[in-house]
Amino acid sequence: MQPQLAEAGAELNQAPATVGAHSAGLKLLKKGVPGAFIVQVAGAGFGLVTHFVVARLIGQAEYGIFALALSWISVLSVVAQMGQDVSVVRFLPGYCLRGEWGKARGLRLGVGTLVFCASILIGLVGCLVVYGQHAKHETAWSLTFYIAFATMPVLTQLQQSGALHRAFKRAVSSGIYVNVVRPAVFFVLLGCMALAAREALNAAGAMLASALAALIALVVSAWHLSRIWPAPSRKVKPEYELRTWTHVGAHLSLLSIVMVAGNRLDVLVLGALTGTAQVGAYYAAAQIAGFALYGLQATNVVLAPLIAERFDADDLRGLQLIARRAARLGFVGAVLASLFFVVAGRWVLGLFGADFVSAYVPMLVLLLAYCIVTAMGEVGFMLSMTKYQKHATFFILIGIALNCVSSYFLVPMLGALGAAVGSALSIIAWRFLALRFVIQNLGVNPAIIGRIVTTRPRK
Repeated sequence: MQPQLAEAGAELNQAPATVGAHSAGLKLLKKGVPGAFIVQVAGAGFGLVTHFVVARLIGQAEYGIFALALSWISVLSVVAQMGQDVSVVRFLPGYCLRGEWGKARGLRLGVGTLVFCASILIGLVGCLVVYGQHAKHETAWSLTFYIAFATMPVLTQLQQSGALHRAFKRAVSSGIYVNVVRPAVFFVLLGCMALAAREALNAAGAMLASALAALIALVVSAWHLSRIWPAPSRKVKPEYELRTWTHVGAHLSLLSIVMVAGNRLDVLVLGALTGTAQVGAYYAAAQIAGFALYGLQATNVVLAPLIAERFDADDLRGLQLIARRAARLGFVGAVLASLFFVVAGRWVLGLFGADFVSAYVPMLVLLLAYCIVTAMGEVGFMLSMTKYQKHATFFILIGIALNCVSSYFLVPMLGALGAAVGSALSIIAWRFLALRFVIQNLGVNPAIIGRIVTTRPRK
């Protein structure tokens, strides 16, 4: 009861302007989170159904190749972003607030071009690596990775478009094209290809459908963005702050890379140590367990720009209120999702195929870990949206190191279960360390329980 009273007292002691900012932030959080959550869940539902279909159509072995290729381009597309998708969210709200429309337009054009060129370069390097390895693999394996790497420019621009929607605090449109439109189109294309194909589909065919779906989602997202872009910024001369964007982006890039690498490391290590046989079932289990994070991710869509806004305004009390409210929403979502999959997880995994049920226990391990980390609150954005990007990277690197060491010893003995345990230990460890740092140095406790700080720590 005391934390709630402290929160209420904190609100009453604010100046009218600050209280108004608090109310606006909480109102935006309350209004935006349900829509973002619906988008996340709907997208996850579409994605899960499409993965069911893919696994059934191409078989577990081919599905393992498909999942491994998706994991690689997910990591490398973040490398190509160079942190600029996060920079957009960090800088664009301030430019719009101050009416710096030339900088807003320059941010969109400059960052988009930079990321596009980087994605082409990385995609070409990836294709060269596949070419050098093609003798060790079947043609379908090589073709799947060729298509995947060719998709990278489309994926990075789709992510950029979503970041721009997010910077405008549009919770629904920021994720609907990636999370709903893309998997829905993928499902339709996959069905058409299956009906038209004379032979059974393979991983390469599924990857081609995925690439076309991403392209269609990008076209629709870009059209929507052109409709909502502020009129004052349409015809002004673009102004570029490349040094500022690249400087901040460099820190955010490393942070984004290690975060995605950490999230995909279990799949990559499992594939490296055991081959693709177990990857398919474990990847399906990880996809299902990911439902527990959708509540947190939905709140983050709204929370990230609010963190930057409240921190720039030196409003720690407002930041505390918003962060804890977001954490509680995310935790409730994680618990509900986990309870559902504890009961129905075997059945859901069985939809992929009978062999996929073996990943039920690894799925439970991941669900437990996700409930624990959502209870800690969103510590990642509390660091990256303020001034502690380097520290966030450091904590995640600790988690990755722990994941590598534990997986190296556990995967050979336990297989997919070892990968899940390694992933769970790493994410809990780095987020706990980050939570302590946020409380001590930022003066905010984003966890669902614990002492409310709301005072500027001593420098």
